[in-house]
Amino acid sequence: MADVTDEAALDDARKRFDAIWWAGTLIWMGLALAAGYFDILPEVGDSNEWWPWIFIGVAPWSIALSLYRLVSENAPNPSAWDWTWTGVFTAVALGAFVDISGALVGAIALVITGVVILARARPSVR
Repeated sequence: MADVTDEAALDDARKRFDAIWWAGTLIWMGLALAAGYFDILPEVGDSNEWWPWIFIGVAPWSIALSLYRLVSENAPNPSAWDWTWTGVFTAVALGAFVDISGALVGAIALVITGVVILARARPSVR
């Protein structure tokens, strides 16, 4: 990866990681849809659907990419929104295994998003 000390390089690195995230996510979604079509996905929780598998794959992918960006010296740190979406995907993925309603998972996702918005709105201390 390029040195992320100047703004242009930082912006380029962020775009590259966004492209990597979307590519991995779309590939996983395509695989989950194909496996659902061929009826080879195991049942998750009470659902015999393909959609929980999208979140079950995207959540660890998001966590891994965000953690890599956090510990790598040559990668830009993940943004608050990267962590927000990672939390939302993780909540939905865990909801597939735990007997909770979609309304509760949605409420958790809204709370996570609200907390991030509040945290980003606070004045920075310099």
